[in-house]
Amino acid sequence: MELSINECLQAIRDRKTFAASVNDGALSIRIDDYAHFVCTAIHNGHRLRPELVAKCALEESARLREEDPYTADIAANMPITVVGNDSRYEYDLNRPPETCVYKEAWGQTVWHEPLSEAERAASLAKHQAFYTVLGELYAQLESMHTQVVVYDVHSYNYRRPGMGEVPVFNIGTEQVDTGRWQPAIDRWADLLGNITLPGVTVRAAINEVFYGRGYQATYVAKNCRNTLVLATEAKKVFMDELSGEPNRQVLDKLHLEFERAIARHAQWAPPGSSGA
Repeated sequence: MELSINECLQAIRDRKTFAASVNDGALSIRIDDYAHFVCTAIHNGHRLRPELVAKCALEESARLREEDPYTADIAANMPITVVGNDSRYEYDLNRPPETCVYKEAWGQTVWHEPLSEAERAASLAKHQAFYTVLGELYAQLESMHTQVVVYDVHSYNYRRPGMGEVPVFNIGTEQVDTGRWQPAIDRWADLLGNITLPGVTVRAAINEVFYGRGYQATYVAKNCRNTLVLATEAKKVFMDELSGEPNRQVLDKLHLEFERAIARHAQWAPPGSSGA
């Protein structure tokens, strides 16, 4: 099903269950049940608008390396999923509007020539539209439940000089009220640390590699009183980070175990009704 932004917002306000491609495919959303938890994969996408491809100084493989392929697959069967389908090189959903359109990234110049004001404005509009949808969704869920949990799923490259023995899972909490949410954070780390993957030694850490400084956590901290964002980075042990090819044995097991961990974690403090 294809929906405009306004049609998607109305469906959420009406608390309809639906699965849709929204804003010309810029995002995908599925709501099977208005549960108290959401899974997001905002860097899963690889699309780049045709007019930007010609201006891009980076090969497709170079862009893919810094994107998060397969993160939408890891938690695909949860009651509510929101996936970004456009490349972070078009606009980065985990950066604020002021910096979400790259000029340089990871030491590389992104564009052969500067984007026009119209091209930049189109990207900024997509960024804004995504957070308009996300904001409406979180507002609805907070009106229905005493607390909401967002499993914000990312992945990261680890075959870099000096990386060392980094954890398979990293939870970033710098923007979280740890005085309130620490028990939930600790339980999530516990569950992730107990995941088993073929041929992989699994360890989970908090604020060891990444610190949860992304814009989704910023947005939620500013706009949502009772929503916890668990910014969770998965080491790319489930794929070849250079070629982008998945290791199906590891990816399939990760999918199974990660969803099981979410289901268990979501029970740590059952949702309460606001009477809505």
